Amino acid sequence: MFLSKMSLILMIFSPLLFGYSFTMQIDNAQAMVGETIHLTTHFRYNNLEEYDLAEPDYENFKLALVDENETQDQNNSWLLTQHYTLIAQKAGSFTLHPLKAHIESIPLAYQARYNKNHYLQKQDIFTQSLTLNVTPLPQGLQVTGNYTLEASIDKNKSTPNSPVQFTLTLTGKGNLESLDFLSLHIPHTTIYEKSSQPKIKTFSILSNQDYTIPPIVLKYFNQNSKTVMLTSTPSYAIHILETAPSHSLLWLFVLLLTTISSYGFRIFYKHIYLTSNRRFIRQLKKCKSSEDLVKKIAPYIGKDRGLTRLIYRLETCKNEEFKKIKKEIIKHWKNL
Repeated sequence: MFLSKMSLILMIFSPLLFGYSFTMQIDNAQAMVGETIHLTTHFRYNNLEEYDLAEPDYENFKLALVDENETQDQNNSWLLTQHYTLIAQKAGSFTLHPLKAHIESIPLAYQARYNKNHYLQKQDIFTQSLTLNVTPLPQGLQVTGNYTLEASIDKNKSTPNSPVQFTLTLTGKGNLESLDFLSLHIPHTTIYEKSSQPKIKTFSILSNQDYTIPPIVLKYFNQNSKTVMLTSTPSYAIHILETAPSHSLLWLFVLLLTTISSYGFRIFYKHIYLTSNRRFIRQLKKCKSSEDLVKKIAPYIGKDRGLTRLIYRLETCKNEEFKKIKKEIIKHWKNL
């Protein structure tokens, strides 16, 4: 029994006897969701060759290192103090598991030896665990802090499908760090959103009829006053102006109509020309003698020098030359 008690005492006080200890503490063990809890660790050591402290990482808590400092007392002992903030993300009873410190040391009796590293001792020490209870925010809220919402528009009158810029800004502190959760829905509009900064959001709103941008309301719990608070923006009525067609659009319409008309006339004329031309060629092919062919083609003397020469040849040709000249005349006519 005596030996077991001594062993327990040595386990508790050996870190102090050998010049090192590792502890942690919190300033509030009964917190609310979103409330900031301050976690502090103290690592005291003397005559260590090396040490490595594990970073705290606790599920359901948002943790951030605020600062750390290292001081030395009159006995040449060092104290490393680290300050963290913990923000609970959900309600419940939680245990913060012990943090580990890995230390490496050489006993004083071997410090002066040339092979002192042969006597290097490695050891892990741990802090105590901590228990805390997190209660939910009233009315099922998830946001806590102190905030103000501000809004602005670049104009309250616009033309059809010309954008109106609606900008929303969140100021204050708490567990709400961005406006990513916020979306805007307005009937008969098209909305594009953009976040230039986490707490600033801009909406480009387009519509072809009048509409109203509704108030944006944020409900949150204020930890200082222990009350539920509201912050909201005003509503904005947007008027869409009627627009008359511009002179440039009118001229564009006239030009387009003229172009279509001219193109249609050319198509129509080409159709009539090709139809009559095919009919005339069929008439030339039906001619059985040079006299008949001269009667059909003679009115076109002077239309083309090559055609004129063929017509003169036709008038003086012999019967055996008629078919050949007739083919040349028809071919020449098709190429005109």
